[in-house]
Amino acid sequence: MNTKLVRRTAIAVTAMGLLGLTGALVVPSANASQVSTLATCNATWYGAEGEIPEGWPTASGEPFSRWALKAAHNSLPFGTRVKVTYQGRSVTVTINDRGGFGGATCLDLTYGAFTQIANTDLGVIPVQYEILR
Repeated sequence: MNTKLVRRTAIAVTAMGLLGLTGALVVPSANASQVSTLATCNATWYGAEGEIPEGWPTASGEPFSRWALKAAHNSLPFGTRVKVTYQGRSVTVTINDRGGFGGATCLDLTYGAFTQIANTDLGVIPVQYEILR
């Protein structure tokens, strides 16, 4: 990778941090035709036992399963695969639902997806996510 590009990316990330900004950051990969989108936000979970009936239609029409590796996001297209990381643990989920999020919360993981990376007792966790497409 171009060292000037690495320095510019590092400076941009540092400036974002100093300004308290979070959001999407496009990072060129080794192959110029592939681009990863990285972002940070808070993630929550849904699908406690009895909260939503199994098979209930999600916003995409796909049947809900609390154990499926799925997530809700306000704007990513249904079917988008997203790698979610919390404290070194990752899970790949597919966007199949929408949610009413406020503030810095942008992802609502199913119970099964959340348990792959954190204890549900935490409720809300800061995550980094990467759009895989």
